Amino acid sequence: MFLDVLSLLVGFLSLFVVLLILFNQKPNRITNGYLIVILMIVGLQRFLYGLEALDFANNTYSPLQKKPLLAFYIVPVYYLFFSRLIYGTSALKKELLHFIFPSALLVINLAFADYTVNRSLYLFYSAGYFLAILFMIKKFIYRKNPSMLDKISYPAIKRWVLIMVVLTFFLIVYSNFLSFQDLSSRMDLSSFYRYSSLVWFVLILYMFKNPVIIFGELALLKNIQSNEQPDFQIWAHKPLKAIEEKDKIVYQTISKKVDAMIIEIKTMQQSPLITAKTTLNTESLAKKLKAPKRHLDFIFKYYCHYSVNDFSNLVKVNYALSLIKEGYLDRYTVASLGEQCLFNSRFTFSKNFKKFVGVSVSDYIGHMPLDPETENIEQAKNWTPQPPMA
Repeated sequence: MFLDVLSLLVGFLSLFVVLLILFNQKPNRITNGYLIVILMIVGLQRFLYGLEALDFANNTYSPLQKKPLLAFYIVPVYYLFFSRLIYGTSALKKELLHFIFPSALLVINLAFADYTVNRSLYLFYSAGYFLAILFMIKKFIYRKNPSMLDKISYPAIKRWVLIMVVLTFFLIVYSNFLSFQDLSSRMDLSSFYRYSSLVWFVLILYMFKNPVIIFGELALLKNIQSNEQPDFQIWAHKPLKAIEEKDKIVYQTISKKVDAMIIEIKTMQQSPLITAKTTLNTESLAKKLKAPKRHLDFIFKYYCHYSVNDFSNLVKVNYALSLIKEGYLDRYTVASLGEQCLFNSRFTFSKNFKKFVGVSVSDYIGHMPLDPETENIEQAKNWTPQPPMA
């Protein structure tokens, strides 16, 4: 009874996730069309089974149970899911080639009602696809020279890949186990639906806990935005002004990449390992992002609230603030802090600090607690300098 209810719940949740993905306005490689197909297959099969098992409906139609040959379609769907996940988009015409063989088998089965597929054929067919999936995963794990965006999304994608490959392995093992038991139209999949629902329930909970799986890089972007200091709002995600005629060619080239490039820039501007060694401007960013400098010039012109020079100085000031909060000035001088943040002189450092923070370095330090036992420690910790008036 419990597993039947769980099957119905998993069916509903799977279809609900499909709706969330479909309403996501920006496509991404983590959530691709083949994941939607997989979730629809999982959701519909278990939802229909749950309705029938709990006596909410009689004789619900389960395509896989009526036509076991449809399993030959499911295997390449999983393969193409991993291909899209690891490599990104691919040519649809090439992907459709994977469904020629299953379609031929289905046509033969419909033409000759007594025709059944040799069990060993499905075994070699599914095992071959699984080995191809493992080969893709190996290349993904040991790839070279990933982009900055790939680096920040890599952990989430890697976990998702490993979870899905384990699920795919058990799916192939269990489907072969069933095929060697019975490949007729009378095959009973109820036990498969019931026990596999436990696995899918955990997997769906994992998807809700990690929205990057459902919403892709857009979720990463929102996460970075939530961590950005509101007083130093740097980036816009729509052009700040009308695109000039001379820049429209560049806009057409990178319009779909703008959000991803901004994510990469934000990642670098918030990384102490980078800001401690590199002045971030269009030249240095172009090298690190492996992108043409004119693309960076375009992004700063239309999507950044600051000029390139002000952006560079603001990143340095943000780094200085983080060092101050870590107690840097307890051991070193203000001049040393300016040098650490790559300013050419103490004067330049002080000028830019006051420009962006609104107060001098000494005034800022004066608002910070000198003694951890002071009465207003929480107030001092939460004190935030106000931005200067425009």
